[in-house]
Amino acid sequence: MNRNDYEWKLENEWLQEVLKEARKQFDENRDFKERFKKDAIETQKELWQDIGAVSITNGLEQIADFMSFIGTMKIQKRSHELTRKLEEKYERMLLSPYFARMDFVERGEEKAQKCYIGISNLINDNFDFLVYDWRAPISSMFYDYEIGEANYKCPEGIIDGKLTLKRQYKINNGEIEYMFNSNLKIDDEILQDILSKSTDNKMKAIVTTIQREQNKVIRNEEYKNLVVQGPAGSGKTSVALHRIAYLLYKHRDKITAQNIVIFSPNDIFNDYISSVLPQLGEDNMSQTTFQEYMHRALGGEFMKEGYCEMMEYILVSKNELPYQKRISNIKFKSSMEFIDILKQYVTYLEKMDRNFTDIIFRDNLIISSKDLKELFFTDYVQLPLKRRLQKIRERILFLMEPYEKQRIEEVAGELEDSGAYINKAEIMERSEVIVKKEMKDIYYEINKMTEFDLVDIYRQLFEKLELFSRNSNTEYGEKDIEEIKSYTLENLKAQKLNYEDQPPLLYLKGALGDIPKTSEIKYVIIDEAQDYTPLQYEIFYQLFKDSNITMLGDLNQSINPFMNLGDYKNISHIFPRNNTCIINLTKSYRSTMEITKFSRKLLHKAITDECVERSGDKPLLLGFTNEEAIKERLLEDIKIYKGKGYKSIGIITRTVKEADEVYSFLKDKVHVKAIMKDDDEYVCDTLVIPAYLAKGLEFDVVLIYNAGNENYCCEEERLLLYTACTRALHILCIYYSGECTPLLKEAAF
Repeated sequence: MNRNDYEWKLENEWLQEVLKEARKQFDENRDFKERFKKDAIETQKELWQDIGAVSITNGLEQIADFMSFIGTMKIQKRSHELTRKLEEKYERMLLSPYFARMDFVERGEEKAQKCYIGISNLINDNFDFLVYDWRAPISSMFYDYEIGEANYKCPEGIIDGKLTLKRQYKINNGEIEYMFNSNLKIDDEILQDILSKSTDNKMKAIVTTIQREQNKVIRNEEYKNLVVQGPAGSGKTSVALHRIAYLLYKHRDKITAQNIVIFSPNDIFNDYISSVLPQLGEDNMSQTTFQEYMHRALGGEFMKEGYCEMMEYILVSKNELPYQKRISNIKFKSSMEFIDILKQYVTYLEKMDRNFTDIIFRDNLIISSKDLKELFFTDYVQLPLKRRLQKIRERILFLMEPYEKQRIEEVAGELEDSGAYINKAEIMERSEVIVKKEMKDIYYEINKMTEFDLVDIYRQLFEKLELFSRNSNTEYGEKDIEEIKSYTLENLKAQKLNYEDQPPLLYLKGALGDIPKTSEIKYVIIDEAQDYTPLQYEIFYQLFKDSNITMLGDLNQSINPFMNLGDYKNISHIFPRNNTCIINLTKSYRSTMEITKFSRKLLHKAITDECVERSGDKPLLLGFTNEEAIKERLLEDIKIYKGKGYKSIGIITRTVKEADEVYSFLKDKVHVKAIMKDDDEYVCDTLVIPAYLAKGLEFDVVLIYNAGNENYCCEEERLLLYTACTRALHILCIYYSGECTPLLKEAAF
């Protein structure tokens, strides 16, 4: 749009009006903040002057006054938090108050309503909306419709009408840099401008470029459970975070960030996405990983293998003798058949005879085995196993209490009569010790009958594995089952928990009533959904049965060939069908067309997903005689791409071992950092990282270290290599020594 035309003048005038109002509200908020600060200091002064040191000897009136002051200070703290958030909102607005405008003529009206859309609402003293929050019901039309018939849903119902104009802006430091009329097509100027830039330190908000298919996911509240499948670069994680922001906006009176949890693939990724919600004016939700949650729940008794250690084993140990045994073990414990076995086992544990015995103390029957069975199988039958056993233990101890008390009194009398003790307190203490000793065998019996040892319960499953596997439709033969059984029992004896043993343990812990309910969590986001097994989804459902769950993934990016979802059909039995919806995102926005097309050839199947029409350099496939030559070329290319102004360069290796070798070679020759563990901090830099830790991240330049035939040598690693290639925005270079991996033969230009 021409800078000199009439429209430009009108838009600049409107911008000044909006900025003036934003500045006025900013100043008012600051004045309020200063007054509030003085009030808070005054309250604290009064607390010490009027009340002083609080003591019970000063009476209840002083404590009541003290509690009143504490209540006032809590209200002041909340007010301070609100003013701080408002200050941040106005600061953002003064830089860029809105990014779009649409003109909407409501049916039955003649005049169009101008709606400017930004990160937050801006309302003047007359209650006029100068700027609408992008999450407001009316704003949805900007993302969902082109010029012409349109409607939006609000509390009053569906509002019909016509969009007569859609306009986009880039406003920086309170000035319009450019604007143009648009139907927000994928190849529009603003999106192209954003996509062509270098990446920044953390993931950014995408409110200015949300596409129609993404908006459907963000605002979808028709279904309790959403499964979002989309190719690499389709914005799944961004959509998830904007969905959280939308829910916090719409249900502000019902939920806070503390009611939402996101399960990310690792802590690196948690760090990478941590600035999106604050950019949108919201607090961050709870962030965790499945491993973190699981390790906390299972406690520290055993040595627990981490997910990355398992991945490293899978990729590095192919030539070791127990490798096939371990892979068979991983596959079995990630299978649908094993879920069936675990469910059978839970039923068996709940119905099996517990060998209850009569509890007798000094010829007094405290409770009979018959009564204990009645409690277990009838009175407490609705409770899960652990809670049942706890209740029985509590019942026995309650019934024993008067007998124990009476016996202590008898012993105390005997000790007093003996004259050996003068002090009454000493007599009582000695009496309790004697009675505890007398009752030692009874307590042992009670503990044995009501014991709940999770690892021992798991061990017993494998001791009887043939029994349960015979009752399930398993493809595993007797020899396989025997091998899995002995392998598992051997590890448990050594107090070692492989990663694949941990989800089954967690499942049993939940199914048997040993995990407290998480009722405060209302919404759950599961990112990289393809990398969880059906059993892990059983656990999610166990934990968050009453929550709304959004799962986002790409089946083509399953980095672990033996422990993954496989297909969304494998979890269709877990989530109620009438309340679950699968939404397919069909467009990739991350990489250039050349990189996207190259990467998709790796998948070895027809892909119908579209990609952004943004051209760039063709990916390079470069062969070398040895790994030292690759490292030398890496060093050279890093300097070239840094010189061209690219901010983030990802040197993606297959394993941590390789990453360590590459980093050791580069670190003294060029500025470079490395990520070797799943809890390392993400940095936007020249970064050496193994492929399985790079999922979800993106880089301006991706340099893949050694895709030789000896490295990526088998079909199981196809999706890992695909995931590595799809991290690139602008440049992709693949180096190999010797023969190139056969996985790349069809992808090569």
